[in-house]
Amino acid sequence: MALRETKTQLAAVALAMALATLWLGFGLANPIASGLLVVTFYVLVFAGAHAYLALRGDGDSVPVDARWRFVGLVVFGVLAVTLGNAFARVEVAGQSLGTVAWAAVLAVFAGYWYYESRDAYRQTRPS
Repeated sequence: MALRETKTQLAAVALAMALATLWLGFGLANPIASGLLVVTFYVLVFAGAHAYLALRGDGDSVPVDARWRFVGLVVFGVLAVTLGNAFARVEVAGQSLGTVAWAAVLAVFAGYWYYESRDAYRQTRPS
């Protein structure tokens, strides 16, 4: 099982690298296209394998629900940080949007860590 996950992760990274190479060769030089490339690249690298395995229903070592939660976490984190950086000069309650985005990402990551830890503990407890 671990070998299949490793191969899937390597394929996701290779796909992201190919996408970046094609963008550099034929890409549009504008901030929106660059932002979309960065978002797609990070999501593919960090969550591409989990998304693929979750779509296949592969839950041998990691439950499918946990894979989807991780994909959602990565997508949220990448989008929040990208938008926070893109609109860093905008202020929310006296703080830059970048600071607010990072605070939201940290809070969501902490909640995710707590939820996954609790879920794993419950699965290993004897009934």
